[in-house]
Amino acid sequence: MSFLISSVIASAFCLFLVQPLLAKQILPYFGGTASVWAVCMVFYQGALLGGYLYAHGLARFLAPRRQAQVHLVVLAGSLWALPVGLGQVDSVGSGQSWSIVWMLVRAVGIPYFVLSSTSPLMQAWYARLEPKGQAYKLFGWSNLSCALALLSFPFLLEPWLSLTRLNLYWSWGYGLVVLLLAASAVIVIRRSPANEAEERREPVRPGLLWPKWLFFSALGSLVLVSVTNHLCQSVAPVPFLWTVPLLLYLLTFTAVFEREWYSRRWGMPLAGAALLAMAAAYVYMQPGRMLAVGIPVFTIGCFLACFYCHGELAALKPEPGRLTQFYLVMAAGGTLGSLLVAFVAPRIFRGYVELPVVLCVTAMAMLFSVYGRHLAVDLAAAACAILVTTPALAVFLTPLREIDAGRNFYGSLRVEQAEGKQGRPPIRSIIHGAISHGSQFNADGWRMRPTAYYGPNSGPGKWFTHTPGARRVGVVGLGAGTLAAYGRPGDEFRFYEINPMVVQFAKQHFRYLSDTPARVDIAVGDGRLLLEHEADQNFDLLVIDAFSGDSIPVHLLTREAFKTYRRHLKPGGILALHLSNLYLDLMPEVRVLAADQGFACKPVLDSGSEPDDVRPSIWALAGPAASLD
Repeated sequence: MSFLISSVIASAFCLFLVQPLLAKQILPYFGGTASVWAVCMVFYQGALLGGYLYAHGLARFLAPRRQAQVHLVVLAGSLWALPVGLGQVDSVGSGQSWSIVWMLVRAVGIPYFVLSSTSPLMQAWYARLEPKGQAYKLFGWSNLSCALALLSFPFLLEPWLSLTRLNLYWSWGYGLVVLLLAASAVIVIRRSPANEAEERREPVRPGLLWPKWLFFSALGSLVLVSVTNHLCQSVAPVPFLWTVPLLLYLLTFTAVFEREWYSRRWGMPLAGAALLAMAAAYVYMQPGRMLAVGIPVFTIGCFLACFYCHGELAALKPEPGRLTQFYLVMAAGGTLGSLLVAFVAPRIFRGYVELPVVLCVTAMAMLFSVYGRHLAVDLAAAACAILVTTPALAVFLTPLREIDAGRNFYGSLRVEQAEGKQGRPPIRSIIHGAISHGSQFNADGWRMRPTAYYGPNSGPGKWFTHTPGARRVGVVGLGAGTLAAYGRPGDEFRFYEINPMVVQFAKQHFRYLSDTPARVDIAVGDGRLLLEHEADQNFDLLVIDAFSGDSIPVHLLTREAFKTYRRHLKPGGILALHLSNLYLDLMPEVRVLAADQGFACKPVLDSGSEPDDVRPSIWALAGPAASLD
């Protein structure tokens, strides 16, 4: 049985190693937005469902010998899909979510499907050949192997190997896994009688079990994807924040299936405390504390909430003869959970509120799980549900100063208006998540005053003040269009903005673009990709100010990106990078990247002016040393 066990462990490792590997390669094509990982999870869970359906069909309708023969053919055919990789991507299309799914189908669809079928199929064979064995323990070992794969990517592989080389090594590893799986299939063929009849089973009537399997598996997936989405929106969409929650999610499967550690007596109170902590942190935590406090609260909370969901799931597991059906429903629940976050939530919510909704649903599930068992337990569960639901639902109270709001693939936006300070007129702001991306005074004579991070003492502000004559300016990231306030007759401004809703709000609710005397052009798409494909623009100033919440898309701060920026600057041109960030000191990295292009780098710190709505900001100006004097 060592081949079967080794096949499960090796397949699981490859299955989860490829997840962050391909997601990171897709990220730059969609502006580095946090939604990329949520959509990737839809494909991964959906392909897993397909693999489980295939395994269930083999186990349900074919004898083990015939199952192994069919699987050998599938294994051989899957080798034609190697090597994995995105290949040449010329266009991502207008439907961002489905474009990501299609890119993944082309890159790894067939091998991923084959790997997904391994765990339930090998367990079914194991249960048949070793009736006294514990087939469910293979599921725990498989999830432990998945966790090791997730740990290895950000810490052991990504820092030292290029993504192209990792694609190649993964393809070789997949070939070795196919050999292991083929050896396992041959063993099953040899140990099964040649004249074994197809097994005829009575139709399975699981009663009310399968809806519970579906509910708890979907709830665990909802917790995972919504917590990951929140962390990536608040900090940065990087593989570390993808893999840590997923790692903890997988470890809960190991704990409840392989070790059988779950007990309602202590598992449910811990999960209740975790829900309460996450609800309070979601509503009350200041953005600046997200890195030190928020990440531990939400990752540990995710683990304990999923531990509850999967503990309840493990308590409902059927006998080994029905394990493929059990895993099939589990996979369907996982796919349903990721679909709700990645595809349904952006269409029914105006903001990122799926996390508080999921916290409320989980709290109510705990209440109904123990209802009627004991009065004290009922009261404790009800108190937990109320305490979680009250702060979590507070996010649905629409602020009185909100003018407009919306959400799409790239995030949630809203426009708010607040009273001015010290006799100033009202100020209107465009906000992405919890971070303002620009503002404007709402009164004649005040509208064209630069505000937010673009005041006279900011990096661009100082450049505009000391640069006479007609100027050609490129800006990656539109926001409210505040930089257009510096425009003069003869100036040209070219904005690059990936989010169509930002363009809509900037034109509809702000007047920087319409009132500036400069000529303004807006290119909709990812700034780096557009610049890569455009002819030289000969900018006097190129501003990189593409935020997503308070995170900066990491693909804009690479050696390749800086090479592209330099190509679009005229001789003596300046590159201005907005580096204000609550969590990361990006200045050292920018100095290295600038030096690599032969540029000097000058930091510009603006302390801001609260009455004028000029906020503190950190800028880096890069260019020839003579141009920075």
